[in-house]
Amino acid sequence: MTEVKLTLTVDELEVLWGTIRETLEAVDDREFSTRVGVERSELRRMQAELAKLMNTIPYLPD
Repeated sequence: MTEVKLTLTVDELEVLWGTIRETLEAVDDREFSTRVGVERSELRRMQAELAKLMNTIPYLPD
């Protein structure tokens, strides 16, 4: 598997998290892999990895 490294701000990471959450909630199971490009279980795995990362970031008030 090829790795890609990204640099994101905390705000950008939160947008990515929200996009994944909304995708998991909004896209119907029958069309999920066709519309998203991965199985729902894979996106949930990615979401869990992002959650681990987000839990390591100290809260910085605006």
